[in-house]
Amino acid sequence: MKLRAPIALTLALALLSGCSTVSSWFSKTIVEPMAELKPFTASARLELVWRFSVGAAGKALIQPASNGDAVFVANEGGDVYRIENGRQVWRARTKEDIVAGVGASSGLVVVGTHRGMVAAFDAATGAERWTVDVGGDLAATPQVENDMVVVRVGDSRLVALDVGNGRRRWTYTRSTPPLSLRAFSEMRRVENYLFAGFSGGRVAAITTNNGQLAWEGAVAQPRGTTELERLSDVVGSPLLGGGALCAGAFQGRVTCFDVTKGVAVWGRDISTPVGIAMDASNVFATDERGSVHALDRGTGATAWKQDDLKLRKVGRPLEFDRYVAVGDVEGWVHLLNKADGHFAARLRADNSPLDAPLLEHDGGIVALSRDGILSYMKVR
Repeated sequence: MKLRAPIALTLALALLSGCSTVSSWFSKTIVEPMAELKPFTASARLELVWRFSVGAAGKALIQPASNGDAVFVANEGGDVYRIENGRQVWRARTKEDIVAGVGASSGLVVVGTHRGMVAAFDAATGAERWTVDVGGDLAATPQVENDMVVVRVGDSRLVALDVGNGRRRWTYTRSTPPLSLRAFSEMRRVENYLFAGFSGGRVAAITTNNGQLAWEGAVAQPRGTTELERLSDVVGSPLLGGGALCAGAFQGRVTCFDVTKGVAVWGRDISTPVGIAMDASNVFATDERGSVHALDRGTGATAWKQDDLKLRKVGRPLEFDRYVAVGDVEGWVHLLNKADGHFAARLRADNSPLDAPLLEHDGGIVALSRDGILSYMKVR
């Protein structure tokens, strides 16, 4: 196995829907020492408002979801929570361990469990609404919106389920890659299209009424001679704005497309293991060495780059007001000034890694640690 200098990968291979998957970026062993945090002059203050312990996420792809006044979250052991103002409103339990979640909208909270079950709970009461067998473990957070729940089964199938009863509406299937990266990823629905990224560096626009492919574009082209070198998966969520669809790929590129034609407008050779964020001016990306990049949304030119978090296993950027927030392996949340990338504030949410993407909620930031500490903070 060839190692990509200067980072040596410790690869945990698992069987998922008939294909091998490489465990997430956060299981890699780093050869170089990570950067020590440097002092800085704060221009803002991150204030902890509340914390709540929900139980460890373990190896599951669990991230919190915001809907109205509530934050919905789960743990690997099968507990699903509705939290409001740091207090538990209800707790539900699945019959099996959870592998992916949480999707929340349209009055539903949805998670995927082992043995291919998708479980949906009433968002107001926590009562189980339905469960359905989709024939394999989920590899992404369920997408819940309007009349439809869409789940990714392994990396080869998308299954659309009816919000009301879980009945299958359509299935979109593609070829199974030899290797795929098990990482946090989401789908994005806009009007009559569902946008999803896949292994092999591809992003697809799928019609929501029948599951047919509208167009497909290459975020990145796999390169190398071994399957490991050719691993190039779209991670995070495809993002839309101003007529552009942008996405990032591990061992690949950050690319923006004309959303109507599926034609690439620009691309940058930045490998991201966690995905991107975007505002009206810039695309923000964390690369595999922990640098955070701001790229002009129209051209891909570098606006700024923050290198002081090198090898701290920095998470997906969260575009937030005048800032970009990222979490790291030691549980710190770093607030960067959106204009120049300088540090504005810093707060430790927990002592364990912030694997899950940060979440904006009610004017603040929610962080979930690997040990299951849910933290809510605001910028002052």
